[in-house]
Amino acid sequence: MEKLRILLGNPPLEESPILELLLDNAKDIICDIRYTDNVEPQYLSTQLSIAIELYNKMGAEGQTGHGENGMSRSYERADVSGSLLSRITPYVRTPFSTRRVVT
Repeated sequence: MEKLRILLGNPPLEESPILELLLDNAKDIICDIRYTDNVEPQYLSTQLSIAIELYNKMGAEGQTGHGENGMSRSYERADVSGSLLSRITPYVRTPFSTRRVVT
């Protein structure tokens, strides 16, 4: 949480519950792809990056294009960009797979 606050430029403390929620959402995204219950150490920086991207998109969810004063915005996806998701190696399940728990 502290790293996220620093990377976002120390937003007001009133935003702490929102930041916690964003970190949880980022964790859920990673765990869904990895088929785990916890974020593995090699994906902690990706979790922060996803949370930052979600924070920056607040209020503009699903935006597909915007241009103003020489600045333009468009998002790859409504949630998280494909470039961030490509950092996560999916865990492939087979009919004989069991759920892994990473501690």
